[in-house]
Amino acid sequence: MTTIDAPLVSAPSFSRLAADTRYVLSGFPIGLAATIVTTTGFALGLGLAVIWVGVPILIATMMMARGLAVTERSRVGIFPARDYRQGGFLAVLADPQSWRDLVHAVFRFIPSTIGFSFVVTWWAGVLGGLSWALWGWALPADNKELPELLGFGDGYLTVVVFYLVIAAGFVATLPTVTRWAAQLEARFARALL
Repeated sequence: MTTIDAPLVSAPSFSRLAADTRYVLSGFPIGLAATIVTTTGFALGLGLAVIWVGVPILIATMMMARGLAVTERSRVGIFPARDYRQGGFLAVLADPQSWRDLVHAVFRFIPSTIGFSFVVTWWAGVLGGLSWALWGWALPADNKELPELLGFGDGYLTVVVFYLVIAAGFVATLPTVTRWAAQLEARFARALL
């Protein structure tokens, strides 16, 4: 398993790019589900705690956050696993690490969404720019293309070359952007887990 915290200045490799992309793209749906489930469970448990029905819901939510934290620790490579307080179910509510796990689960959508947005945008720029010559002809002719709006002309070859140059910029920066996005997510996890 490769570590997410490798330095940004390391030589880009396809395996590193693939690992970072996979980490960020899989982190978004996990983070979204974690946020929805734990926020809902915590709010429901807290609201119903007055009549004691909420206490088991809070404990279940904290245990779910703990399970999500274990998963994220394995994704990031945080070893050894954290020690949790031993005892009954109420010990879960008194454990500071359980609360950090809950905070991570509730707020992890923020770095996950930021990283996901950048990685998807860069990959779309790469794939769209490199393949524009194959599908650009099928676009309606009633609109102006970006190169024409910038004053480069409206010839098909001009537009193809323009988008290839843009794609080359995305290709050149893709390893750095995906590395940064993966480290953003991993550092958030390491800070709380």
